[in-house]
Amino acid sequence: ATCQLISGKSGPEKMGGRGSGRQASHGFMVDKCHEYKSIDIAWLRRKNMLQMGHSSTITWSVRGEQTGSIGVARVPGGIRLDYRQRSHGEEWRDIADFIPVVETVSNFGGRRQWFQCLSCHSRCRILYGGAQFRCRRCQNLKYDTQYEPPFARAATRALKIRELLGGKGGLDDLFPPKPKGMHRKTYEQLMNREERMQEAWAVGIARKFRMFERREA
Repeated sequence: ATCQLISGKSGPEKMGGRGSGRQASHGFMVDKCHEYKSIDIAWLRRKNMLQMGHSSTITWSVRGEQTGSIGVARVPGGIRLDYRQRSHGEEWRDIADFIPVVETVSNFGGRRQWFQCLSCHSRCRILYGGAQFRCRRCQNLKYDTQYEPPFARAATRALKIRELLGGKGGLDDLFPPKPKGMHRKTYEQLMNREERMQEAWAVGIARKFRMFERREA
C-alpha cells in the first residue's frame, strides 16, 4: 500500500478496521502491520505536517486505487484525526481523536517526537488504523519477521548488517569492508554480531535438515 498527502482541510473519512475481531491465539489468524493503514510521525515530519496549525488529508492507495483517507490537523499538544468508523454492521459514527505528541531527548542531542497511544499511553512512532488509530501492541499486530522461524530471522538480521555496511551480496559473500569514517570498534561490533547471527542461522538450518531426514527415514 502507498500513502499520499493531499493539502487542504479534509472532512471525516470512512474507516473500516481491517482485521477487527481477529484474535492472536488458539489458531485464530493474527494480523500483520503492513495489512493496516498507518500514520508514521517521521513521515509527517518530513512532509512538514507537524507545524502548528497545519491541516491536510492523508490518502492510502493500492495499485493506484484509493482505499481510504483521513484528516490530520496539528493542534496544540498533538494532532487531531478526523474520520468515520463502523464495525460489525453498526451505523457509521464520526471520530475526532486527539493524539498527544510527546518529545524525548535523543542520545546524540536534539529532541525526538513520538505519538502517545490513547489506549496504553506508551510512546510509539506509528499508529495503525483498526476500529481506531492505536499503537501496534494495542492493535495486536505482528511484524512480518515475527512469522519467520528464529534461524530465518537471524539470517535477515545478518543481511541487514551487511546492507548497513554497503554490502549487496548474500551471506556466502565476503563480509563488507569497513566504510570510510566508521570507527574500528563499531565495525568490529557489527562484524561480531553478524557472525553470531550467521551461527544461529547455520545451526537452525542443520536442525531443519535433520528433522527432514528423520521424517524421510
